[in-house]
Amino acid sequence: MDTLSLIKKLISVSSVSGFEDEFSEVVASLIDGFVDELEIDRVGNVVARVEGEGKERVLVDAHMDEVGLIVKAIDEKGFLRFTTLGGIDNRILLAQRVIVHTSKGKVKGVIAAMPPHFTSEKEREKMPSVDDLFIDIGASSKEEAYERGVSVSDPVSFEGGVEELIGGRICGCGFDDKLGCAVAIKALYELRNLKETPPSADIYFSFSVEEERGLRGVKPVAFRVNPTIAIPLDTTGAGDYPGVKPFISSVVLGKGPVIRAADRMFIAERSVKEFLIKVAEENGIPYQIGVVMGTTNAAAIQLAREGVATCPLCIPVRYAHSPVEVADLSDVENTIRLLIKALTTIS
Repeated sequence: MDTLSLIKKLISVSSVSGFEDEFSEVVASLIDGFVDELEIDRVGNVVARVEGEGKERVLVDAHMDEVGLIVKAIDEKGFLRFTTLGGIDNRILLAQRVIVHTSKGKVKGVIAAMPPHFTSEKEREKMPSVDDLFIDIGASSKEEAYERGVSVSDPVSFEGGVEELIGGRICGCGFDDKLGCAVAIKALYELRNLKETPPSADIYFSFSVEEERGLRGVKPVAFRVNPTIAIPLDTTGAGDYPGVKPFISSVVLGKGPVIRAADRMFIAERSVKEFLIKVAEENGIPYQIGVVMGTTNAAAIQLAREGVATCPLCIPVRYAHSPVEVADLSDVENTIRLLIKALTTIS
């Protein structure tokens, strides 16, 4: 399966944080037969092992969950009140198409936007509060919503697939971190193709839950695997569009994966960072160095047990945590290349 087809397949499956079950089954089915061990653990992480010579234990992690919403109330007229799961800017919620994932299947809806005819200029300047927003599923009563299977605690995802833009760019929702999942899966396939010359390290792949809710899922994985080295995969915010000051983000699309040196909760282990730089330069793979806001599962993995030498590889993405994230396919492919070279070079 080519990379774009894999991305489209992954994006087509919802994985709102805390509700990754269906997605984890898809991931497990994609890698089954390509690994030496495979399991879904107690909290829902997919954990796989590719056997090497056992000189090191390397953990490659990509989180499965995406930001979304959760139903918290249904009013008498059948409108759904909700709250967010993960960091979402309230401004992007207005007028979005969404899908409510119920016990009876998917129910489509829209997040209502008050028309300008009903609001004053001053009201339109205010940041919307989630408490003032609601989802319209077309129901005319609470009972009708219940009949369709909607209930409090149902997850809600943004509607949308992957659109191909010009210049090898793609647009969609859930790129954070399904692009990382795609990179891990492609790297895993390639390692299986190299079975005659196994890597010196045993390589563990984790597809983890609930990163967007406090880096929760990867913690038991890191504790159990007890890796010596970790290379988490995630996205990072590109700043190459109008309105973003260069000192906020120097990351740009199309210039290769980002070796993440530091963020709000993490500083990379220097030896792993320099190793990734060396591998990239020796193989002619473009790369960027990132000191960015936010954080990744690297911050949790690094502190597991006695500590883990950790440095993330990140894919540049514009408009993060929105339904219209934009990425460059060349960055995804070069992240795959760099990861494979790194995993087969570690000694």
